[in-house]
Amino acid sequence: MDHQELLNDLHQRKIVVNEANSSNFLKLEPSEKVVYFGIDCTGDSLHLGHLFSLFQLIRFARADFKILLILGGATSKIGDPSDKLKERPQLAPQEITNNFQAIKKQISNLLLKKRENKTFPFQPLSIFFADNPSLLQSIYQILFLNKKNNSDLWTNYLNYIWPLEKEKKYFQILDNKKWLNKLSFIDFIDQVGKNITINYLLAKETIKQRVNSENGLSFSSFSYSLLQAYDFYYLYKNHNCHGQLGASDQWGNLTTGLKLINSYYPESKTFSFTWGLLLDKEGKKISKSATNQKTIWLDQQKTSFREAYDFLSNMSDEQADIFIKQFTFLSLEQIDKLNKLNNPKKLRIPQRILIELIFYLLYQEKGIAWLKEKIGNGN
Repeated sequence: MDHQELLNDLHQRKIVVNEANSSNFLKLEPSEKVVYFGIDCTGDSLHLGHLFSLFQLIRFARADFKILLILGGATSKIGDPSDKLKERPQLAPQEITNNFQAIKKQISNLLLKKRENKTFPFQPLSIFFADNPSLLQSIYQILFLNKKNNSDLWTNYLNYIWPLEKEKKYFQILDNKKWLNKLSFIDFIDQVGKNITINYLLAKETIKQRVNSENGLSFSSFSYSLLQAYDFYYLYKNHNCHGQLGASDQWGNLTTGLKLINSYYPESKTFSFTWGLLLDKEGKKISKSATNQKTIWLDQQKTSFREAYDFLSNMSDEQADIFIKQFTFLSLEQIDKLNKLNNPKKLRIPQRILIELIFYLLYQEKGIAWLKEKIGNGN
């Protein structure tokens, strides 16, 4: 998949909502295909919104990009003020360390773990549609999992679940504490502060809202965008990183990074893309900060297999249509064929494919064992 095909696919799936310097993205040389995505360690687990972002990173990896995952060992001390109406509570250093290790473990388990060609003795779709074998075979045909046509069924199954070459290392985890803690305040002001004006920052909608709010905006929170910009600048210089990816509430921070790099390297081919925030069926943000619904955490101690299963199983048809485009690696042609099979809608083919894929990829052996017992017993 070349750059234009990837960008077209992201638009067709309605993933990308903002883009800066996309022409630079299209002109990247192979050595410049490095992007980064940042996560602050303000909680002890990632949630479904993060999983949505990680799935999009896999799409870039499929196009042979190297992905730098930056965990905010330093910036977590401040906390991103974007989309917040008041100051974040300050975390103790040990709490940040504990959160860092928990999140690093989750990311490693999902993205860095080597996927082996071993056959699980159970495929959820085979039981979901056990009473309709002809429909099951039609689904498997679309997924390229038809046993009559494939001598190595598990290899194809693995491609359906995990569409990356197992021999390659696509992802690297870094801690911004490694470089930010070495940066003196004077050096920071000299390298960053003189290149970004107060007027430029105040024009950012997220900063403007906080400055004019009852709670105001502290200097530390005001500086967060500059710290994130410095991350991008540092990664550009030291890791040949040309792109930053993030959720749409990060747009102001991402463009500040582009401005900082451009002030030093006017000919740089840097770019940024953001995707929309993950929304529930009522169009409300799905995250740990939302209060209208139960957060779906990636930590099984915080969100049980049952809760994750119920969330996916009870998903509305409209939401499932969005999720199957954005949470799977099926082609749009495959999804179109599955939607034609999903008539009547009560067959719930998209919901069941989402259950199968996410349980295989996220929960692996333990989740599949639970799923086998749950579906098999009809509970």
